[in-house]
Amino acid sequence: MSYKNFAFVLLGFVLGAYGWYALGPVKTQIERVVERIEIPVIETKTVIKEVKVPTVVIKEKIKEVEVPKIIEKPVIQTVNHTRIIYRPIVDKTEVETLVDKDEVECMSLNIYREANNQSIAGQIAVARVVMNRVMDRRYPADTCSVIYEGPIRESWKTRKDPNLADDKRIYYPIRDRCQFSWYCDGKKDEVINKLNNRAWNTAEDIAYQILAFDKWRGIVEGATHYHADYVSPKWMHTFKRITKIDTHIFYKRQ
Repeated sequence: MSYKNFAFVLLGFVLGAYGWYALGPVKTQIERVVERIEIPVIETKTVIKEVKVPTVVIKEKIKEVEVPKIIEKPVIQTVNHTRIIYRPIVDKTEVETLVDKDEVECMSLNIYREANNQSIAGQIAVARVVMNRVMDRRYPADTCSVIYEGPIRESWKTRKDPNLADDKRIYYPIRDRCQFSWYCDGKKDEVINKLNNRAWNTAEDIAYQILAFDKWRGIVEGATHYHADYVSPKWMHTFKRITKIDTHIFYKRQ
């Protein structure tokens, strides 16, 4: 193709393109509209109010109550004020003539019944309580009277006979009102087999030593009361505690 022919072809192409653009279909122009929304900034303020809490004052009212004094009517007992003083002796052969056999029996029996399950010291302590009472004017003045002290009641068998002599009447201690519990605990006491009975021999020996020689005088420091450590009698709060030996706690009056 010659240069001249090429120029004519190019011109025709340009004119064709322009004619198509100018004389062609109507152009549709689409406009996209985007709206911009501005969100206002909302300022929030935190307001803290000061609240005054009122002080609550509680007033305690103490009411005076007058407690009436309880005065117990004392029980007046007639006791023997002649006291037996046992002087220590050296010769033991004099024991039988110096010490009353009935008192040795009473003391031995009380030691055996009250404390044969205790140590020697525990048995001695129980015996010394008896002697401390003998020497105290608020109690009877001999060993047997101290051990068996307590209210008694007459047997119905003798009470029904008004003509029976006094020495024929039978009396029993009121249950749980004795000074030593074994005497009126309501249980039947077994007959003691004294032959080859080591516990009885120990109790009897302690009784002799105390009644004849006044042995172990300060072991409980004048105590006149005691109780087992598994009970709490009311009177214990008004007495001075002295000591505890085995399962017994010993006291004396303030």
